[in-house]
Order: sequence, then structure tokens, then C-alpha cells
Amino acid sequence: AGRAVQQALMPARAPVVPGWDIWMYTRSANEVGGDLVDYVPIDAAQTAVVLADVAGKGLSAALLTAKLQATLRALVGECGSLARLGECVNQIMYRDGVRGRFATLVWLGLNTADGGVRVLNAGHMPPLVVSPTGVEPLPRGSMALGMVPAAAFTEQAVRLDAGDVIVAYSDGVTEMMNASREFFGEQRLRDLLAAQRGRDAAVIGQTVVEAVSTFAAGTPAHDDVSLVVARRLPS
Repeated sequence: AGRAVQQALMPARAPVVPGWDIWMYTRSANEVGGDLVDYVPIDAAQTAVVLADVAGKGLSAALLTAKLQATLRALVGECGSLARLGECVNQIMYRDGVRGRFATLVWLGLNTADGGVRVLNAGHMPPLVVSPTGVEPLPRGSMALGMVPAAAFTEQAVRLDAGDVIVAYSDGVTEMMNASREFFGEQRLRDLLAAQRGRDAAVIGQTVVEAVSTFAAGTPAHDDVSLVVARRLPS
């Protein structure tokens, strides 16, 4: 029952955003998960895609995930900047959360006109940008949400050219283990993304998910696997 509710709260499909090709995916390791994949229309010029990871597993993490999703959607129209959005969400997650529990977050605000991306990274692995020059991470972000009552957050910005791709992922991707207890790792992910440049977002995303599953070779997953792929389309 909890799984059905959690799936109903998350989008059934990726958003249709002018100028962008978007693919979103999440798979929980248990009946319910602590990863959030969502999108939030901001205005005619911008749509945000979101990937978050609540510490812990099972029902407690799933409840906090729902709390985080509702908080983001409620506050996005009231905060003048992503830095302020991070501050507001952090205060609420700390006030209403469980001590020792926190959430990491990547917010990608996709501009429909010029390929600009506004980024809020709260304690998460930096998104990867795939371009003709290679695969590079964005700068590291601020601290995770809900750890301390007052924390400062910063907004990053990047501009993608036609064909460039930005990828956000949960640690369930890079920390997937095989029978030898070896991690999939970030380098495998970077190499895989570099080889997929020029393909549709769905093809890129599905290739990553299949590669992670093949690497695990039936070893039970210990964490949720989530992925967001956004490719800039030609004008």
C-alpha cells in the first residue's frame, strides 16, 4: 500500500519541456524508497527537475521523501532565489524532521530559451555535464538539508549547447556492488556517459540502468537507484 501511494506521488512520465529532452527514473531497493524524482513547472520559461535522496531506507525514509516533495512544491513560488529556497526547505526539514536524518538534493532549473540551467545542490554528488570536451562534474554544492537549523546555500549556473547533456544520479548508481563487493563507481559512469553522447536522453538513461544491473549480476541492491538525464535540443 505504501509503495502504491509513493508511486502515485511521483510523476508518471518525464515533463515535456521546449528545447529539452528529459528522462527520469527511480527504482527502490525495498517496497518503498527514500529517493525522490520529480519535476516542477516554474513558468513559461523554466521547468525544474529534481532528484533527492533521504538518508535511510524503508518507511521512515519514504515518509520524509513525501515531506520533502510537498515542501519543495509549496515553497518554490515564494522564494526569490534557489539559495533562499534551500534555506527555507532546510529550516522546515530540520524543524519537522528526525535528528540524524537528512536529505541531499539536486534542483535543475531548465531554461526553455537559451540552454541555461540554474542549479541548487544541497549535499548531493555533483551532476555530470557531457559535452564534446568530455564528462565533467559541476562544482560541489552546499550542505545537506535538515542537518543544522541555519545553513547557507548557493545557486550555480551552467549553459548547455545543443547536444550537451546534464545527468543527476543517486549514490545507488555508483555504489551498486557486484558479487565481489566492487562498486560500479563514478569512473564507469563517466566512461559510459561519454560513449553515449549524441543519443536521446531515454537511450542514455536506459543504457546506464542496464549497465548497473548487468554489473550487479543479480546481487541484491542495498540502495535506491535514481537518474535524471536532460539533453539540450537544437534550436
